[in-house]
Amino acid sequence: MSKHMMKPIDLRKLAKNFSDERSKEDRHWQRNDAKFRAVHQRCATYDEFKQIVEAAHLRPLDRNETLTLERRPISWNQPATKSSSLSSSPNASVQSKSSSVHQQITFTAPKNITEFIQQWRRITDDMKLEYLSMISDLERLFQADIPADLLHELPLLYQYNAIEKNAELVTNVLFSLSQSKRFELIKSFLTDKDKYELNLLFSRLCSFANLRFSVYLLKEMYFTD
Repeated sequence: MSKHMMKPIDLRKLAKNFSDERSKEDRHWQRNDAKFRAVHQRCATYDEFKQIVEAAHLRPLDRNETLTLERRPISWNQPATKSSSLSSSPNASVQSKSSSVHQQITFTAPKNITEFIQQWRRITDDMKLEYLSMISDLERLFQADIPADLLHELPLLYQYNAIEKNAELVTNVLFSLSQSKRFELIKSFLTDKDKYELNLLFSRLCSFANLRFSVYLLKEMYFTD
């Protein structure tokens, strides 16, 4: 009798699919509630009804929970930029000053993991650590669940922003994730490559003496079955 070989299950893909499906379900119920709300408000036109439904996942900004991220301009070729500015006209100088004004991107503090994922996907990589630093209660946010890709992104985000302030932030994020109810499940999804990158991350974090003991304990939590 021939034996049928079963393909191994891609646990990371399974977790991502589960997260995506749950987000779709949340969006479905948000839109469903919005439809009842629109009917109750007795919309005058179909366009008004449609706008309420399409904006179901949005909510007004609260002054007490507004996060403002600033994108600072970076000059990749400073000598050329300096030379160009010296030879430019007064009008070009005015334009240069105008372009150096900080661009602001505003987000609401996420109340749950779904809101966090929605905002996380909108932020560019160079702003993600700053976004994490502005969330005051990470442990509460990740208590019930962990975003599927967050553990995979942290090592790379810190690699290109390896300063002490970010080292403390990443250590706090890793601790908050370890307190999640789904932490053990997420650990089982880690591939050998993920574990290798996490191990490098812990080694880099240990370069700061004040974090060394905390990082050592965290490493034990992440690599002990």
